[in-house]
Amino acid sequence: MQYWEKLTREANQAYFKHAFSDAVDLNRKALAKVENDFDCGFYQDPESYVSAAVVSYLNIAEAFVALGDYISANLQYENATNFLQAILTRPDLADEQRNLIMRTATHIRFEWDLFSQSHNAKLKAQSKVLMQAIAQATSYSKAVVRH
Repeated sequence: MQYWEKLTREANQAYFKHAFSDAVDLNRKALAKVENDFDCGFYQDPESYVSAAVVSYLNIAEAFVALGDYISANLQYENATNFLQAILTRPDLADEQRNLIMRTATHIRFEWDLFSQSHNAKLKAQSKVLMQAIAQATSYSKAVVRH
């Protein structure tokens, strides 16, 4: 957990220096560390490990917002939710752990709603551009295949 804390501090420093891409990279490394240690750590200290993972996802989302990449930011909220859902499928989950996951999921939903409300227009605009690019690439590849 100490290495996660170190990486998270470095990511926060990068963010405040407006080095947002570095903040994304450092937070991803922190998240990878938590995920790597999660199976063992979760049973020793569930709250710390769940919190660390969620903080990493939310920090990555915030850095993507600062970069103006709202699609990637939105994906982090989805990833955090999927992460918690995967924990809920564990057969040996204690009631206390289940309650922790449910409280954390509620917090993520709240944060995701705030993000969606604040950046809805920008997210829709980027999604539209992305879908147009995909449609164009698809029609181009169909044209190439025909010739």
